[in-house]
Amino acid sequence: MKSFATLLVTGFAFMLAACAHSPVQVAVKPQVTVAPDNLGAGYTVHARGVNQLPGGGLGSLGGIYADSSNVTLANDIETSMVGALYQGLEAWSFRRVETGGDVQVVANLIDLKYDSPNKLYTTKVNSGASIQLQVTVKGATFFGNYSTSGNDRNLIKPSPEEVESTINRLLSATLQRAFEDEKLKAFLRQHL
Repeated sequence: MKSFATLLVTGFAFMLAACAHSPVQVAVKPQVTVAPDNLGAGYTVHARGVNQLPGGGLGSLGGIYADSSNVTLANDIETSMVGALYQGLEAWSFRRVETGGDVQVVANLIDLKYDSPNKLYTTKVNSGASIQLQVTVKGATFFGNYSTSGNDRNLIKPSPEEVESTINRLLSATLQRAFEDEKLKAFLRQHL
């Protein structure tokens, strides 16, 4: 009987350990694929990213110790977003400048999450990204809101690489939506 109790206690300890997750830091490096266009030929552009995320974390992996299994950023998200913006804008033939510019682009990151609502174990993850884009040309301003969301189910805890990949995929898809927005292209054609 004593060995059964020991086995039971050991099994319970393993279950608790399996539910515990370590904090995860993710390096965010969004990418966009934009078809070449001469839309911005002869014009300069200045872009910047603004992190408007509340707090500093993106969520939690869940588990019994959900408060210690936070997902946080490992790099400067503003710089990463600007890199992706310039990647797309240069495909449209804009020439980047450090200040001023014929066109000013501001990407406000208002939501980026990777969160397990279940605090006992990680089986479901709610994820999403939202960006508010502001483009100004000669006093006229265009506002666009772009979002991407996902709900993933896992039988086991996702690896840090899987978490990072999911977040990068979401943010990339959200920025991609901006470059596919025909209203944005029409605004630029009208005001350039």
